[in-house]
Amino acid sequence: MQPRINVALKAARAAVDFILHVQEKILFDKEQGQNPEQAYKDICIGAEKTIVHTLAKAYPTETISTRLQGEIQTGEKGEWIIDAIQGQHLFSRNLSGHALTISYVENGKVEHALLINSSTRDEFYASKGRGAYLNNSRIRTSSIGSIENSTLGSQFPGTDKLSSLMTSQFNTLKEVAEKGARVMMQDSPALMLANVAAGKLDAVWAMKLYDWETQAPLFIAKEAGCLFADFQGSPNVNDTVLCANPRLFKNLLPVLNKHF
Repeated sequence: MQPRINVALKAARAAVDFILHVQEKILFDKEQGQNPEQAYKDICIGAEKTIVHTLAKAYPTETISTRLQGEIQTGEKGEWIIDAIQGQHLFSRNLSGHALTISYVENGKVEHALLINSSTRDEFYASKGRGAYLNNSRIRTSSIGSIENSTLGSQFPGTDKLSSLMTSQFNTLKEVAEKGARVMMQDSPALMLANVAAGKLDAVWAMKLYDWETQAPLFIAKEAGCLFADFQGSPNVNDTVLCANPRLFKNLLPVLNKHF
C-alpha cells in the first residue's frame, strides 16, 4: 500500500467515525422541526475538518480542497480533493448508501484515490499503475458480456436535476429489463461505480454528474480494468458516464446512445 493511501485511509476512517457518531443529529433536528439540510452541512464540514487535520499534518506543503469549504490549504505540488458525504438523501434518512471520497491529483491527473462506504466501512482504493483494492484484497471488474443476467446500477429520475431525462431513463430501463438484466438504484453514483470496480455490479450508467462525484471512483474503476465513456462513446466524461467491464461495455453503450 502506498504511503499516501495509508495517510488518507487514516484520515477517512476518523471522518467516518465522526459521521456515524453524529448522524443521529439529523433525525433529532427533524423531530424538533429544524432544517435537516443545515444539519447535513454541519456534519459534512465537521468530517471535512477531521480529514484536513490529518492530511495537513502529514503534507503541509500540498493543496487541500473540500467540496463545501473550498480550498483550505494552498501548496506547491499536488492537491487533495475531499468529499465527505455523497448520498445526501439517504444519509438524511439514516439509510445506508452514502460514501466518502478522497483523491490526490498531480499535474491535473489522479495519482491516488479512495472511497469508503460509511455504512459498511468497506474501503476501496487505488494508486496509479498498481491496481485497485477492496479491504486490502485486489479487485477486478466482472467478465459478464451479455446484458442478460447482468446486474446494473443507475439513478432513479425523481429529482429536479434528472426530471428532464425521465423518459429516456425509463425507456432504457424497459429495454435492459426485457433483455434480462436487473437494475439497482442508489443515491451515490460514486458508490455504484466502486462496486463495478469490485465486480459486485457489472455496469453503471449515470447522468447530470459533477466532477467531484466521479473523480475518485472512476480512477479506482480504471485500475480494476473497467472502461468508461459518455453515452456517445467519448472517454472525455463530462456529466454522463457509462462504466462497465470491457465485454459488457460494447453491448450496453448502443442502448444508452439510442435512448439519450
